[in-house]
Amino acid sequence: MQAVTKYRCDYCGELLDSEEICIEHEDKHLRVNKANEMLQNGFTLQEINNKTNIWRKVPEHLKNVTKDNCFIISYWQCCNKPAYQITHINFRDYDCSVDVRGCGSWSGYYGEELFLDSTDIIDPRPKEELFIDKRYSYR
Repeated sequence: MQAVTKYRCDYCGELLDSEEICIEHEDKHLRVNKANEMLQNGFTLQEINNKTNIWRKVPEHLKNVTKDNCFIISYWQCCNKPAYQITHINFRDYDCSVDVRGCGSWSGYYGEELFLDSTDIIDPRPKEELFIDKRYSYR
């Protein structure tokens, strides 16, 4: 029989193999929490990454994007209007992902988790162009 030691993350409960890895993992939780706070306060993705280092790289076309920018993702809800925005940054062991959500059409609010290199978020539009299907404008 062999005793096995694991270290539990205080934030998510994940079991990790060493104290050092667990400390790094918990630090990332803190940085992602800070990143979400910055996102909600209107910082750009590049400013967020400069402060938190949660992504290896922010693509050039997303550097000045904030939570207010919107995107056209045509195949979501068959909507050809800029209806989707970044709403949250998700913890990932490597590059963090973002939640992109909105109300484009027929099924109310919809969204998915995407990585910054996704071809779905390639043409950021200003917040003035945000489209919300009026049938679901209870936002």
